Amino acid sequence: MKSLKNIFLSSLLFSASALAQVSDPVLMTVNGKEVKRSEFEYAYNKNNSNLVDGGQTVEDYLPMYIDFKLKVAEAEALGFDTVASFKEEYRKNRAVMAEDYLIDPSFVEKEAYRIYAKDSATIGKDGFLKLSHIVLVARQKEDKALIASLKARIDSVYDKLQTGKTFEEVAVEFGIPARALAPFEIIRGQAYPEFEAVAFELADGEYSKPFESPAGFHIVKRISSRPFGSFEEYKPAIMDMLEQQNIREKARLVRGKQLAEEFGGGLTASQAIEREDSLLESKYPEFGNLMREYYDGLLFFEVSTHEVWNKAQNDVEGLEKFFKKNKKKYKFETPRFRGAVIQANTKSNLDNIKSMIAGKNVSEYKSVIDANLPKDSMRNVRVEIGVFAIGDNAWVDKLAFGQGDGGKLRKDFTVVELEGSIIENPESYVDVKGTVTNDYQKYLEEKWVKSLRKKYKVKVDKEVLKTVNNHD
Repeated sequence: MKSLKNIFLSSLLFSASALAQVSDPVLMTVNGKEVKRSEFEYAYNKNNSNLVDGGQTVEDYLPMYIDFKLKVAEAEALGFDTVASFKEEYRKNRAVMAEDYLIDPSFVEKEAYRIYAKDSATIGKDGFLKLSHIVLVARQKEDKALIASLKARIDSVYDKLQTGKTFEEVAVEFGIPARALAPFEIIRGQAYPEFEAVAFELADGEYSKPFESPAGFHIVKRISSRPFGSFEEYKPAIMDMLEQQNIREKARLVRGKQLAEEFGGGLTASQAIEREDSLLESKYPEFGNLMREYYDGLLFFEVSTHEVWNKAQNDVEGLEKFFKKNKKKYKFETPRFRGAVIQANTKSNLDNIKSMIAGKNVSEYKSVIDANLPKDSMRNVRVEIGVFAIGDNAWVDKLAFGQGDGGKLRKDFTVVELEGSIIENPESYVDVKGTVTNDYQKYLEEKWVKSLRKKYKVKVDKEVLKTVNNHD
């Protein structure tokens, strides 16, 4: 017989389960796999944040989402989710995305502010001084004659400044390099006390009388000053510094200790982090949705590449067949030149290229040239192959269509000729490859989706659909 305690706990669990089902009901099933309302809402709201800018209604978005889920189902059926590379990529990215949930953010914030407060106290009310100065370095203090000479010279510099001349003008007159006058910033404690005692007493724009420090003789000009900024201003730089100091590891340890206390049972900080990590998807719905989206997105990409994108790019026979079936769709508004533009440094080298491709289809030009022309010969010739409309190539314009003055030959090139012919409309899919490939891809996509709709059962709860973004 069950104890009252067990009955009570069972009742609580049942109630919690029932509440969860009510609060987040199943919106649809795709191949028997449930999709909760919250999952659909997450995807819909993320992709349709602004209806004014072309977003879709829930009803309009639903078929696209179903097609997406069908492709994910197909990817799982084909075993893409079991491939080692897929598992590793998902694991690595999940670890990155989970990081913020496994550290104590308040610890990082407090540490950042501690550093800010310390720096603020160090810099003090004087803030940063922007200065320029003329300095005569005295390396040999024991040389009294040298010291006397330097002092006399710095006094002469000061006398010139008294006549109204600028720092720059005086520096030139006394042979002081301009780079020596480059502005710099200091805070309290960075310079010699003798230097700071003068610099921090000046007003902005004022320069000092000559004075001596352990470095030599100076005249300093105070350009401007600025206070130490706010925490928010310095926070990005402080965070960058903390990241370099492995602050996240420290924050992770702090969080681990907190979790160990919450979980109880004598877990170490590391064990507590591992346990929390395993609960993230269920504990934090936003993280669960994010990782589900990433998981599905990876599978979608892999299966779409396999079933559509690679086929559209590489199925030469299929592309040509599709082109011929839809040939009326692909028309040129104006004639095109189909062939090669050959530039060379000598007529002999040009004729060599022409002999290689003589009698070949334009689609074969590149492979024939690559197979027969030595790599070191490419500096002697330049070949452009394609289908050119008027305006695409200046040499084609002149030599094929009799328009313009031609292009500019590359240095050391002397001759240019065309090999090919003018065509009124495309003769092969290659002539309009980009357009045909895109259309063929759409065709394969539509065909594939139709087959998936037949293959996998989809069931949508229309009553739950009505409550999307419309529930308490």
